[in-house]
Amino acid sequence: MDFRFSPEQQAFQNEVRDFILTEVPQELRWCERTAFTDALWPAVLETRKKLAQKGWATMHWPVEYGGQGASHIAQTLLVEELAYWGMPQAITVDDGPNLIGPTIIRFGSDHLRKTLLPSIASGETYWCQGYTEPGSGSDLAAVRTTAVQDGNHYVINGQKDFISGAARADWIHILARTNPEAPRHRNLSYFVVDMRSPGITLSPLDEAQGRSGMLNEVFFDNLRVPAENLVGERNEGWQVAMSTLNLERSGIENVGHARSFLKDIVTYARETVHDGESLLNIDRVSSKMAEMAVKIEACRLAAYRVAWLRDKGLNPDYESSMSKLLSSEMWQQFTDAVMQVLGHYGPLESDSRYAPLKGRIEEAYIGSIFETIYEGTSEIQRNVIAQRGLGLPRR
Repeated sequence: MDFRFSPEQQAFQNEVRDFILTEVPQELRWCERTAFTDALWPAVLETRKKLAQKGWATMHWPVEYGGQGASHIAQTLLVEELAYWGMPQAITVDDGPNLIGPTIIRFGSDHLRKTLLPSIASGETYWCQGYTEPGSGSDLAAVRTTAVQDGNHYVINGQKDFISGAARADWIHILARTNPEAPRHRNLSYFVVDMRSPGITLSPLDEAQGRSGMLNEVFFDNLRVPAENLVGERNEGWQVAMSTLNLERSGIENVGHARSFLKDIVTYARETVHDGESLLNIDRVSSKMAEMAVKIEACRLAAYRVAWLRDKGLNPDYESSMSKLLSSEMWQQFTDAVMQVLGHYGPLESDSRYAPLKGRIEEAYIGSIFETIYEGTSEIQRNVIAQRGLGLPRR
C-alpha cells in the first residue's frame, strides 16, 4: 500500500505552503495567545476571507452548496499544512466551514441552507460552538439549558461554559433541552443562534497559557430564537451533535504542529553543543526524538484514515475518537520531551532573548494540557472506542 500523496495532492500542498508564506502576514504565525486580540483579529478575518476566495475553506462541501466537492483527504491536507506553518485555531479549526456548515448541509432546512451557508462560505461570519455547561462537560447529554417553544419561537435559558471565540462570534450552535420528560439522548434539540440577539451576555475566562479573549461563559436569559433555527428534528439534537463532533475529532492540527516543531528541535539539537558534543549525538536525546517521530507519523496516518473512510462514504465513528485520542496525547508527550531537551531554557517566554525557538515551546507546552479535554476528554474517547469499536458493554 502506497501512503504517499499523489502528484496532484503534492502540488496542492505546495500551493498552500506558498500561499501562507506570501499572502499571510508573518505576525499571524504562531500567535495562538494573541489571535483574538484587537491587534490581530482584523488580520485573522482577512486571512479567512482569502482562504474563502480561493475556495479552500469549503473545498470539501458539495458543489451544489458552493463547495468544490473535494476529497476529505485534500481538506485534511489543507488543515495540516496550515497548522504546520503555525496558523491560529481561528483559521485552522474554523467552526463555520468545518463543523456547522456540513451539519446544516446534512440536517438543516432549505431555509437555513439558503440563509446561512453563503456567509459561511465567504468567510463573512465567524461561528462558535455551545456545548459545554457547568456539570455537563464530558457528559454532554446532561445539558441543562432549556428551550421552550412559544409560538414560532423558542425561549432559551441557561449557560454555556468555556466557549472558544464567543466574544468574536457572529453565530453560535448549541444543544438545549426541549423535553424534560423524555429519556436521555431523546430530549435535546440543536439550534443556531445569532450572537447579536437580545438575551445573550458574555463573561470572559482567563486561561493558564495567557490566551486573550479566547474563552467565555455565555448566558441565555429568555433568549427568543426563531423556530426555523432548529437544526434537524425536535428532540433529535443528540444525533446532530454526534455527527458534528465526529467532524472535529481528527487531531490533524496537533500532527501539523508536531511535525513543524520536530524539524526545528532537531535542527536546534544538532547545532547546540553541550560538553563539547552536539545534543543530537546524546543517546537519550536522539532516541527520544526518534520515538516521537514514529508517534507523530502514526497519528498522521490515523487522521488520514479518518479522512479516507469519509471519502468512502463510511462513518468513522470510533476511528475519529482513536485519532483524536492518539494525537492529543502525542502532543502532550512531544511538548514534554522537547521541554526536557531544552532544559532550563524551555520555559522561557517569547520576549526573552534566550528563549529557544522564539519561545514557542513554552506556549505549546502549557497549551497541550487542554488538548486531552477539548472535544471530549481522553476518557470519553476511550469509552467510545470500547463501546462502538470493540462492542464492549457500558459499565
